[in-house]
Amino acid sequence: MRTRLQRWTERLPDGVTSLVFRAGDDRRSESIVERWTLPIEEVDEVFDVIEDTMTEEHTGRLIAYDGKAKQLRSISVRGVDPQRATESEVGMLVEGLIRMSEEQRRFLATITDSFQTMHDTIQDAIFTERQHHEDMADAQLAIALAEHDATKNTQSTTDKALGLIADVVSQKTAGAPLDIREYVLTNPEIIDSLLDDETIVEMVLKKATGQK
Repeated sequence: MRTRLQRWTERLPDGVTSLVFRAGDDRRSESIVERWTLPIEEVDEVFDVIEDTMTEEHTGRLIAYDGKAKQLRSISVRGVDPQRATESEVGMLVEGLIRMSEEQRRFLATITDSFQTMHDTIQDAIFTERQHHEDMADAQLAIALAEHDATKNTQSTTDKALGLIADVVSQKTAGAPLDIREYVLTNPEIIDSLLDDETIVEMVLKKATGQK
């Protein structure tokens, strides 16, 4: 109601000098409730009077007159049932609460989806990292096993040297049935004596380099 009245007063034609508000149970029983002379300092007072009056009356009219008391324009208003107005306000409040609840549900659903996505991403990252560490551990174990096998299958440098010396000594002793390797291990000082012999050193080097 107030919005309609505001628009009506804003569009009043020139020459309006007064406003009269009439109200009653019907058109015939309308009587003057209030009269205002323009300019009106507080237009909201006009609207307040009309709204208060229409809570009790059924019909009303706001009439604009010129200086010669000629009616230039009028607007009709209907009575407002206080109970209906209250029910309308309650209905609007309930509707607002329902909309707010829907917005909250949508917001919570969005937040839940975001947290779920973040959780899935973290879980995937943890699984990938764990898989990477397991793969690295498997690779390191395989390398260690391969190195161990290679060590088992490869004759040590000491064994090679002893073998070469045993071959040389065997040749020098014309193939005597002596266990040269065991003899050298038991008497390691013999190595020093053999290394002092240039002929034996030369034979060892030839053996090591594969020369005849």
